[in-house]
Amino acid sequence: MQIALWIATAIFDLMDNSRNRRRLSRDELQALTRERLLEATRDLVAERGIGGASVRNIAEAAGYSQGAFYSNFQRKEDILIELLRRHMADVLAELEGLLQRAKEAPQQALATFEHWLRENSPDAVWSVIELELQLHASRNAEFGREYDALYAAKRSALGHILDGVFALIGKSPPAPPETIARSLLALSHGSAAMRGADGKDAAAEAVLLYLRSLIAAAG
Repeated sequence: MQIALWIATAIFDLMDNSRNRRRLSRDELQALTRERLLEATRDLVAERGIGGASVRNIAEAAGYSQGAFYSNFQRKEDILIELLRRHMADVLAELEGLLQRAKEAPQQALATFEHWLRENSPDAVWSVIELELQLHASRNAEFGREYDALYAAKRSALGHILDGVFALIGKSPPAPPETIARSLLALSHGSAAMRGADGKDAAAEAVLLYLRSLIAAAG
């Protein structure tokens, strides 16, 4: 009797949840489709490279038809640019927020950024994707122009953040902030992509060593 009651209650709960479940709107469904396509693209580029991430493979990995892909993106390069743009925006937003928090305790500014770097060491998977995109940009002129524009904006934004960090510690950068930003990006991505088989990631320590050296050389 108790088992039958439990089964009946479970069935009623499922039916009730089904009635209360709101259907996604058309815009919400499209947004969900885009997210799944972007996630599939990220995984495929990391695993197989740009060449192995065809439109068909991306759509199948996300669980959609190629028609669904082309309803959201005109070409493969469009989804690659969107993937890169989102990643850059997320990282820069975190760093900008970190800079604003560091202003509340300037004497701890460097320690604040060091702690963040250690807790958020560069992602080896994403660093491989970055290298794949860079190679693709060197071989595809149209994609290269979009890629270069995004990276120019990223270097500028990162340079602004670095300028703010040096100001907080009362020093002037020993080189143009964008030049420092370019070097930091290359060092970070390169170190993360060369992660050893033991899983130890030295990217954060390499970046910190470089920053400390710059601070020591700063006026």
